[in-house]
Amino acid sequence: MRSVVALAIITFKEGIRNRALFGIGLMALFLLGLNVSVAGFFMRDIGKVTVDMNLSALNFAGLLLVFFVAINLMAKDIDRKTIHLVLSKPISRSQYVWGKYGGILLFLSVSLAFLFLFSCLTIALLLALYPDYFGAFSWGQFVVAATFVLVKLAVLTAIVLFFSTITTSSLVTLIFSLGSYIAGVTIEEVVFYLKSDWATQERVVSESLRTVIDVLSYLLPNFTVFDFSLEAAHGLPIAFERIVLALGYAGGYSAILLLLAGFIFARREFN
Repeated sequence: MRSVVALAIITFKEGIRNRALFGIGLMALFLLGLNVSVAGFFMRDIGKVTVDMNLSALNFAGLLLVFFVAINLMAKDIDRKTIHLVLSKPISRSQYVWGKYGGILLFLSVSLAFLFLFSCLTIALLLALYPDYFGAFSWGQFVVAATFVLVKLAVLTAIVLFFSTITTSSLVTLIFSLGSYIAGVTIEEVVFYLKSDWATQERVVSESLRTVIDVLSYLLPNFTVFDFSLEAAHGLPIAFERIVLALGYAGGYSAILLLLAGFIFARREFN
């Protein structure tokens, strides 16, 4: 356990020292600050637009951190051959995967926490300037929506580590991880459209095709489960059961991927 924690701390420090972090952070701060400038153009919808823009900025910054920083944190050890030095220590390959995951998750949590605080400042400023247009706004719902941005990134990080154990190329890992994310945010709509299309037009679809689509809908990550931006923007109540199910889905999906990643990594040979 100590080895996993030590590796997580080292990975976190490597992420903090990454130069890309500062560029991504400045861009995210610019987007959050831009919200203050453009909010006045929307007036009656200023509350909804403000929440949407802030959550979108947090989500976009988080995706950039995963795709441009987190992937390199895993690939760096392999590319620089330092993986041999790490694995020569009293740490198993499965522990190495979990340590890397913990470090990246800590890095993402700290980075998003900083951006979240700045986001809260922009919302508080606009709330003070335009109090009449934030009638349905709830800080609790906004916090939940922002928290699940991190939860979604935690699942995406598990996907990145899974592909990192399969291939030695960070570019291939990026392509597969990005493809998984795109599929994950669209799979629910695609499945709903196909099923409704079949039902309305009474098309005869083979049982095998239905089975393939059902299997894909379970295998691919469903990132829409973690999207609470609609509730946060419109001040709609969030069911406690939905929060529990989303957390359970994230934990289960990530755990399975990390176990598979550890299993594959334990049988991988390094030159």
